[in-house]
Amino acid sequence: MSFKHSIVRQAILLALSFSAWTAYASEFNTDVLDTEDIQNIDMSQFSVAGYVPPGNYSLTVFVNGQRLGAPRDITVFTPENDTQTPLQLTCIPADLLNLIGLKGSAQEKVSIVHDGECLDLSALEGAQAKVELSTLSLKLTIPQLWMEYRDPNWTQPTLWEEGINGTFVDYNANISITEETGGNKRIYLSSNGTSGINLGAWRLRGDYSTTYQKQQGGHNSIKSHDFNFNRLYLYTSLKNLASILTIGENYFYSDVFESWQYSGISLENDDRMLPPKLVGYAPEIIGVANTNATVIVRSKDRVILETTVPPGPFRIQTLESGVRGILDVTVREENGEEKKFSLNTASLPYLTRPGRIIYKLVAGKTRYNGHNLTGKPVISGEFSYGLSNAWSLYGGSQFNADYQTVAVGIGRDLFAFGALSLDITQSLARFKNDNLQGRSYRLNYAKSFDDLRTDITFAGYRFADKDYRTLTQFVDENRTGYVSRAPKENYQIYLNKYFNDFNLSLNYQYSTYWQNKPQTQYGLYANTSISIPGLSQQNTNLSLSATRTLRENGYQDDAINLYITIPLYSGHSLTLSEAYSRSGGSNQYNHTIGYSGYNDRDNYSLNVGYNHGQNMESQSSISGYYSQDLSQASISANASYVPQQYRSIGASLNSGITATKEGIALHRSANGDTRLVIETPGIGGVPLDNGTIKTNRFGLAVIPNISSYRKSIASINTSQLPENLETLDSTTDITLTKGAIGYRSLSVMKGEKLFAILSLPNGKNPPFGASVRNATNRELGIVGEEGVTWMVGLSPQEKLSVYWGGEPQCELMLPAKLNTISDMLLLPCLPFNTQR
Repeated sequence: MSFKHSIVRQAILLALSFSAWTAYASEFNTDVLDTEDIQNIDMSQFSVAGYVPPGNYSLTVFVNGQRLGAPRDITVFTPENDTQTPLQLTCIPADLLNLIGLKGSAQEKVSIVHDGECLDLSALEGAQAKVELSTLSLKLTIPQLWMEYRDPNWTQPTLWEEGINGTFVDYNANISITEETGGNKRIYLSSNGTSGINLGAWRLRGDYSTTYQKQQGGHNSIKSHDFNFNRLYLYTSLKNLASILTIGENYFYSDVFESWQYSGISLENDDRMLPPKLVGYAPEIIGVANTNATVIVRSKDRVILETTVPPGPFRIQTLESGVRGILDVTVREENGEEKKFSLNTASLPYLTRPGRIIYKLVAGKTRYNGHNLTGKPVISGEFSYGLSNAWSLYGGSQFNADYQTVAVGIGRDLFAFGALSLDITQSLARFKNDNLQGRSYRLNYAKSFDDLRTDITFAGYRFADKDYRTLTQFVDENRTGYVSRAPKENYQIYLNKYFNDFNLSLNYQYSTYWQNKPQTQYGLYANTSISIPGLSQQNTNLSLSATRTLRENGYQDDAINLYITIPLYSGHSLTLSEAYSRSGGSNQYNHTIGYSGYNDRDNYSLNVGYNHGQNMESQSSISGYYSQDLSQASISANASYVPQQYRSIGASLNSGITATKEGIALHRSANGDTRLVIETPGIGGVPLDNGTIKTNRFGLAVIPNISSYRKSIASINTSQLPENLETLDSTTDITLTKGAIGYRSLSVMKGEKLFAILSLPNGKNPPFGASVRNATNRELGIVGEEGVTWMVGLSPQEKLSVYWGGEPQCELMLPAKLNTISDMLLLPCLPFNTQR
């Protein structure tokens, strides 16, 4: 029998043996193994199903398949008798009690043993615990009867992590240099970004922006520079309130009033903290079941929800907020009897789920031009409350000693006729020489016509009295004495129409003012695809946009653009565009042909154009653009040339640096928000996710733009992993609060792989099934027939130990040069302290 055939046969026999275990302890019929030295076999570590040698392990805990944060120290105790189960042998840390997600009644059943260190879940019928050393995990299985509400797309707040302490700077930098034919040269540099410090649950943030401009040549040289530290603020997530507490300089984005800048303190709901199905407006389903019934919700013929309910009244609040149109609900009783009814959904900002309150509170001073404060302190608040499926109440107020405003509104679901909201706002502004009172009225509407495949995404009208003042208008007018442009009427509509292979969007906005001329904007956007046989195997995309703007000064700006994109082959396309524009009474035309390509990491384009029109010289142009995503930054470069006029080059850099106790790493900018530090201890060049991001020479990498309050998954890209690297835990997940710096460590082994024959001083081989381990007690291989062993993660001159009978029995030293896989290396395994 060949050596390779023997190894394969042994592996198959072992696999069949494992799959046949039905009890905790098993005896192996070693006669079936194809080996001459049948007595020299150590199967002790395989004789108990799921056997884990007693000791301390760093394991990732899973509850019903959901990971509970970072790996934890888990102790496995020696069983006192043969009747104990794995649940009783494994110490489940006591601090996991509030993280598992048990109901209050279930928590009361759990006892704490081993001097307050371990949880005893045996009182929860059906609960099981299993340690899997192959995946370095402790898997808890607990019947749903004992568990709180779970959503597969949502992580409960007790599992949100605040991350680790650290500091960072995220920035974007740009430069452009233009040289004109006449000798003028213009240089423009700009940078903006966010710096931050994280301490526990608190985040300190500061935003900056800076510009530098220089023009030289001709008769004058101009140089200017500007730096602004825009705002400085501190915030934290209040998990129990699903809100963000902010202190310092910030922006208050109001849904009822005009948004404004402030220096002070605010408390605002953050919908991202809620389960996805509870975010935004969606009707709840209320009914009565006579038996244990199944409730089925359909949108047209698609089942979007199916759940069981006990006898009695039920209330389902887990519909996706994005669900629209008519929903058909079926309540199916145990006896097969069915009750059916329908309800209609709509999408509108001022419809709130029944029984839920959305609120925003702020107190502080208004500010302008960065850090300048003005006026007297302001207290402001707004809310929205869901009265029922059909009605929502909302409103708010803003107060200081000289300015008060109050708003009240009502939202109404009109079911088959859409959804509507109406609000009235009253303002009182006290100036030095006058008091002004005014009102503002607003009406919003939305409707999705499923049969017509048409959405009125938003339609709104607002009217404001001449003496109505927003908070910002009052503060600016009181400070400068200048009456700013006061809005009078505003009409808006956004309409989308869908055809089988054609989409059309229209928007219209008309605004009038008390002291200024009106403004009007129209927009039309159309998109379709057609097949061009012989030119492209894929459909060609056509898109058309047309806009018109009527400005205050009486000028009319028109623009029409037609784009034709022809796919050539994978990731490459040809683009033809025709553009017409009219501004200030002059017509201009542009014709462009471009070639572009892209892949996961970079993209580029090359364009040739020709411009002509009134009051301008005809001109041709050529331009190019290239961008690439690197592990440490995103970079781009561009260049253009217009004969006899100018030439220009430019570049941009998007990057950041994060420093924590684990180390320092460069990365793409996270824009001051949540990020995840991944460490592969001591090993660099490990590709993550799609392979664009790699750990640096210190084994650190930062994944930017991680979702807040939502589970994020990071993984080692094993398909791009170098041949000399191996990983056991290639994937991890984490749920972070807003702005957190998360941390995870993924174990990676670096080393060679080889076949070796292990021999003992007496001429025999270590027993079949013996374990080969390194200095960190990591298993690198298992001894096979006649000492043949496949080992991974090896380093030259590394010392390894061979275990059998539960103890280290001998050690071996690897040579300075390791042979290739095709060679067979003979390695003596000598008693300890006899190696030379």
